[in-house]
Amino acid sequence: MNWLLNGVCEGDIMKRLILTTIPALSLAATATGVGVGAQSAAAAPPPLEYVTLGDSYSAGNGTGTYDETICWRSPDNYGAQVAQAVGAQHTTAACAGGVVADILNPRKLGAPTTKTATYRLPGTSPNSEKHWLRLAKDDALCGVPAQPDWYYDYTLRSSNRDGEDVTATVSCQLTATPQIDAVTQKTDAVFLTVGGNDIGFGLITAHCLLARNATNCSVALGAAEAKLPRLQEDISAALKAVHDRSKGNAEIYLLGYPHLINMASYTIPEGAPTYDAGAALYRLQLDGDRAQAQAMAELDATTTGKGGFTFVDVKPAWGGLTHGLDPHAVPNQANSWLVPIGAPGRQPSEWVHPTIQGWNADADALRAALK
Repeated sequence: MNWLLNGVCEGDIMKRLILTTIPALSLAATATGVGVGAQSAAAAPPPLEYVTLGDSYSAGNGTGTYDETICWRSPDNYGAQVAQAVGAQHTTAACAGGVVADILNPRKLGAPTTKTATYRLPGTSPNSEKHWLRLAKDDALCGVPAQPDWYYDYTLRSSNRDGEDVTATVSCQLTATPQIDAVTQKTDAVFLTVGGNDIGFGLITAHCLLARNATNCSVALGAAEAKLPRLQEDISAALKAVHDRSKGNAEIYLLGYPHLINMASYTIPEGAPTYDAGAALYRLQLDGDRAQAQAMAELDATTTGKGGFTFVDVKPAWGGLTHGLDPHAVPNQANSWLVPIGAPGRQPSEWVHPTIQGWNADADALRAALK
């Protein structure tokens, strides 16, 4: 046998053949589905991403299970329930007391507190106060916020230098970032309730259901009706911004509110036809639904992008009037899916908010509407 071919050893030729043939075979196997990549499972698509914005009827008031009791966010709110059912990631940016403006702007949470501390600052720099504030923030002097979208706004109130020691007092204002910051291009769906606080939900509850004052109730309901056109405009502008923040990708679902009471006619005071608060409240809630539904329909018709706008009427899932509060002075709340005013073991922030049965009904309504 000739062991040399043109000056190259036959063993070297065999090695080259092996090294060039194996990659080719590997590529061929991969192309035909026999390679290692084909044997492993196809990469799973990323989970859906849902975001819940809005007020207490989205945050979780009334569920009885809370992550914290400033915004009253609950792992059992309707958004979390719907996300869990489909294995989606879920973020709650909703907060009790929320108004439309909170979607686009930061919101102060509660009253500010004060903290005082002393830091050693060498020298006599005219920027000592800024230096002190920087050290205070590095030390988290105001505390560590309980939620990722909260932060403390530090405002220096007073300072005193004693040699290199600077003692100062700072005002600590807990603040929530704009709710829209929770929305990204990857957001698949946004859920929210909003508007009740903008038109005076608290005043209506206080005057019509708690104090039962005919005059004040009438004024509160009349003022709420007058605010509906402006509310429709504000909701349209805010949700258009949410749509744009998602680059047009997110489906946006605006949920309505359930009937607050279980009858369409109820007079104040009871037994005397002074003022039919029940009829006025019933009319206001239906008018509110129409205004919100119209806003969503107009946005859906005029906005481009993959995501659309849907109004979700939750009242049918609540059985219409069936599970509202009994407004009588001596009520029977056995069928109510709203936490009664003064309910034992419940905080005022939970009153007139859905019980877990109500939250389940909202989740059912939303699931039926999902596209």
